[in-house]
Amino acid sequence: MREVKLVKPEVWNFKVVGGEDAWKEVVYSARLSGVPPQVKDEKVFKMLVANDYGSALEHVTIKFDVKMSKGNAPEFLEHRMMSHSGYSTRYIEVSEGIEKKEKTYEVILPTHLLTQKEIREVMESSLHDSIKNYAQMISKETPREISRYVLPFAQAVGVYHVTINLRSLLNLLSLRLCVRSSPEFRCIASQLYAKLVEELPLLEGLIGCRGFMRGACPESGVTGVRVGKQHPFYPVCPYRNLESDAYIPTIEELRGGVEVKGFNREKAQMMREKIYGSWASWE
Repeated sequence: MREVKLVKPEVWNFKVVGGEDAWKEVVYSARLSGVPPQVKDEKVFKMLVANDYGSALEHVTIKFDVKMSKGNAPEFLEHRMMSHSGYSTRYIEVSEGIEKKEKTYEVILPTHLLTQKEIREVMESSLHDSIKNYAQMISKETPREISRYVLPFAQAVGVYHVTINLRSLLNLLSLRLCVRSSPEFRCIASQLYAKLVEELPLLEGLIGCRGFMRGACPESGVTGVRVGKQHPFYPVCPYRNLESDAYIPTIEELRGGVEVKGFNREKAQMMREKIYGSWASWE
């Protein structure tokens, strides 16, 4: 039997069409809509992002490749405003495919989040049994499109070439950079965040979860995240502490008259960078 190899969710070949000046396309569109010439270009772009004037952002196109588990793929494809072409397990044997230097069965498991050894052993045993059954079916010339039905949730076959506009990508990030997002999607979103800010530095300080981007978190009353005892499988929300100068209220708290003492954007930015770095590393 071929090797079973643990891999991490990964984003590569990230490219903003038009390069570092692509944001100027947004400004051009805004000027057509009536933004006066005395407002500087960079300010126009940042204003459109900060105020969620999203239609103009659709003129910026981003392309990338991404690898994820079979189970995470349906979540990813829920973000409909994008085009994608995917790795086909109907035509390609799972141990083969694009950019594989050797025939391996790649799987994605959040082993760094598993504290119980016996649970990890159960998962790995089930995983190996599924892959063994798949390999046996292939060896007996069962069609790939039939054999794939025994593949496990963890199989790293969610491989896509993606084209997405900036508005849709910012929406994806605002949802998937939240502590309530799944660990695998947080890993992917954190990588996308880092690559996007690297390509378009003007976005630095403007991107994050919905609470950070809008100044109020929509996750009102969510037990284990914003209120009550911390959920054991969610990271701690960095903005939930009322006594912190990086506190962001929920919409419900804001309507209830909670006092916000001030928001240290620079501190919040440093906190986010550290958190996103740990999510992206998958460790």
